[in-house]
Amino acid sequence: MTPVAEVRELTVVVDTGRWRETVLDSVCFAVPAGRITALLGESGCGKSIVAAALTGSLPSVARSSGDVRINGTVGLVPQSGVTAFAAERTVGAQLDERQQLYRGRSVEDSCKAAVCSMETLELFPHQLSSGQIQRAALAAALLSEPDLLVVDEPSASLDRGTAYDVWASLRAYADTGAAGSPAEIRSLADPYVQGFFP
Repeated sequence: MTPVAEVRELTVVVDTGRWRETVLDSVCFAVPAGRITALLGESGCGKSIVAAALTGSLPSVARSSGDVRINGTVGLVPQSGVTAFAAERTVGAQLDERQQLYRGRSVEDSCKAAVCSMETLELFPHQLSSGQIQRAALAAALLSEPDLLVVDEPSASLDRGTAYDVWASLRAYADTGAAGSPAEIRSLADPYVQGFFP
């Protein structure tokens, strides 16, 4: 089976004019279709830079070499969910706009999968808690039904129960391409999900 993403010899150098550093050096990995692939490492080791390279969103001061191949479409849930939204419009208006653009899954289905309350959609991004905006960013990324979903610390701002539900939805998305309900996922015998949330 063809991987949904392949990274070969990826090197990223950041040069701000005052500071120059190689932040990734010859990184190689593949993401099999229908599987969760986790990048683990200490803070500052380059996980977010890998996410940016996979989604074509490296900062302007970064230069890359190597090969990044994506087989299909890609969605991103950024480390800070608020950056997924414009400040001057409600979250719901922006989700509706993206749904019209992608014509993928419905806003309601995406919010359900992301454990995002429909009541929060009437608010502006700055009015949501960090956990609420992170779940809204996940809902936004799910709208297009991407072949590759890149999530950068998707549960960092969530309580344990909600984090379980989000991880379970991500597991279901990897398995089927469409996340199911948290109750359906709790019945899965996935050792990662079960081990992470006993």
